[in-house]
Amino acid sequence: MMHVGHRYSRLVTLGLWATLASSALAQNLTLDKVGGALGGLASFPVKGLPNEPYVVLFDLIEQQTFIPALNITLDITDQFAWFSYAAPTFFGTTNGTGNAAAQVVLPNDPWFASVVFSMQAVAGTGPYRVSNLIRLTPQASGTFKDALNQPVVPVIGGGTAVAPNNELLFVGGSGPVAQRYKSRTEEWELAGATFGVGLLSQTTGLADGRVLFTGGLDLTTGQTTTGAAVYDPITQTTTTLTMAFPRAGHGASLMGNGKVLVTGGLAAFDLTNPLSLFTGIQVTTEIFDPVTNTFTTGPNMLEARAMHTSTTLTTGQVLIAGGISLIPIVNIPTVSATAYRFNPTTNSFGLPAFFSGGRFLHSATPLSNGRVLLVGGLTLDLTLFLQTLNIADLIIGTRTDCQMYVPSLFGFGTFQTVNGMQIGRAGAAVAPLPNGGALIAGGFQMTIDVSTSTFVLSPTATADRFTQGPNLITPIGSMAAPRLFPTTINLPDGTVMVVGGGPSNAEIFQN
Repeated sequence: MMHVGHRYSRLVTLGLWATLASSALAQNLTLDKVGGALGGLASFPVKGLPNEPYVVLFDLIEQQTFIPALNITLDITDQFAWFSYAAPTFFGTTNGTGNAAAQVVLPNDPWFASVVFSMQAVAGTGPYRVSNLIRLTPQASGTFKDALNQPVVPVIGGGTAVAPNNELLFVGGSGPVAQRYKSRTEEWELAGATFGVGLLSQTTGLADGRVLFTGGLDLTTGQTTTGAAVYDPITQTTTTLTMAFPRAGHGASLMGNGKVLVTGGLAAFDLTNPLSLFTGIQVTTEIFDPVTNTFTTGPNMLEARAMHTSTTLTTGQVLIAGGISLIPIVNIPTVSATAYRFNPTTNSFGLPAFFSGGRFLHSATPLSNGRVLLVGGLTLDLTLFLQTLNIADLIIGTRTDCQMYVPSLFGFGTFQTVNGMQIGRAGAAVAPLPNGGALIAGGFQMTIDVSTSTFVLSPTATADRFTQGPNLITPIGSMAAPRLFPTTINLPDGTVMVVGGGPSNAEIFQN
């Protein structure tokens, strides 16, 4: 970075202020951020009026600073304004649609990971306008770092919804409290009352910005519930609903027509009894209509299943994959190695696609090109158990492979095996990355304590990165603490936040 004398810096600053040109009144000026990896490109999109001058300022100090020449007040000082004048993209004119972007390659120097850059844009000629404040927290690529600020209330699970101004709502996972994350400034605040969800529930963002909660284990009774609710972040109100069937470990996905497909799940489940995995596996589906706030019966699946994944495809169809299942007719429990696509246009499931290795409690994420990545999961060898019905004869394993679903234009798609995770994972965090790959983090391995007939979960803090093209999985930096069933959310700047799963802190993964 350049260094100049204070007197010259001040002269450049005055010249910069004097060069700023005109503006219409009372129009918004916004500043955002993308990137932040050390050694990588950081971009700061500006949105203002068409063809107007702008400058993007940064500082290490947040302090109310009045600029008499422009009659504006900044939230930062202007001591580094000379840099904006010297950097071509930090000072210029917006294009015909009012857009521009300041860009800089961050030095690959650990010092930059120890500071917070506070930034604002200024545009116009008079009256001048000042943008919102943003904060950039540089970070080494492929690492996790504690978020700049932490949630007001710990996030245990639940889900997220996108709000205006690059804000995100975390709902359902902090009891009856919603929280808003302001990604521009990396701050949290309370966002009203909502609906608290239990284990093995589903939280689904609707197209209109509301959030649907379905099923799970009731927080009070611990029993599988028919309960559902819709949270409206605008009015901060919750409408309680009821499904036709109790469900836990079910699937719920937003379809291309705006409705939600709810699939399968367990009608009853006892956390202290491993054998309850095999009772009440459902074949039924329900469809939620956000216009009427009602559930209607959907077509039965071709296989009963629970603890499967349900992923919305780019076509608006839904891919249902894996899970605990039942062999048709004889109703013997098994672990599924099949996937079906549900087509909302025909209201039907297609023919099965097969993948290598049945799994349940796995994770899934859509990739950038319409593919879907299934990550890890648990396996069960029931051969001896079905003869003895002795819980000691249940053999549980944790998968170290992933399966990538590749859609086909006329067929039903195929799966490719991708090996390489450094540890077997079930219930892992998984999120798509901007380069078409995926983050895989945390999760657990499970065994059965025969003496107490209970599940024993061993969570992990390790993480892997999946890269498309060569279809490689490579280890990356670990999280600060182990997490099982964590929640991930892709932030607008290209990073991924990981919360829940045990630890109360939020961590940011830099791609």
